[in-house]
Amino acid sequence: MKKIIIITIFFTCISCKGQVNEENRTKAKNLVNEAIDCYSKSIQEENKKIDNCLKLIDNAIKVDSTYFKAYYDKIKILALKKDIKGLLKNNEKMIELRPNQPIWKIQRGLFFEIDDNKIEAEKFYSKAILEYENLLKTELNKDFNFRIEYMTSLETKGEIDKAKIELEKISKEFPNNETIKVFKSDYKFKSKEEIIEYWKNGEVN
Repeated sequence: MKKIIIITIFFTCISCKGQVNEENRTKAKNLVNEAIDCYSKSIQEENKKIDNCLKLIDNAIKVDSTYFKAYYDKIKILALKKDIKGLLKNNEKMIELRPNQPIWKIQRGLFFEIDDNKIEAEKFYSKAILEYENLLKTELNKDFNFRIEYMTSLETKGEIDKAKIELEKISKEFPNNETIKVFKSDYKFKSKEEIIEYWKNGEVN
């Protein structure tokens, strides 16, 4: 399951705009937490366990359709089911809730690529990278986590050479950051083909 997080690593959740019904939000949080416990602690057969977790998360979304973490955690369950259509539908809502975070458009591009829709994939990849480039002209350029997110988005788009150049830039601009030292020594960039191979087969050769 760890490599499935290739799709979602380095992503952070930011509060939705607008007023939140706190009672519904609490109910939704409890249902999502119950779903997480269901998967991690249940001794049920795997497929049944996954289906039960999904029902709990769907119930959370019914209670509070703006609770972003429900959609975020739903990614992992849908990925385990290999439900690419479900992932695309879920991602559509995530983009609606986080329109200014390009990472979810990168994610959509990857899902379209897995679904063998390369035209839509490239459209979302390109749109997201353009948004990143504009955001990098702001104070976010000094945000280490955002720079790592941009680097891995380049990787997901298949622009490995650009991702490697960005890694070198980050290492020079954040020389004392321990995470970047680990990246430089241990991280192996993955091609889109490798990511999709893991999706299909559960491993990368």
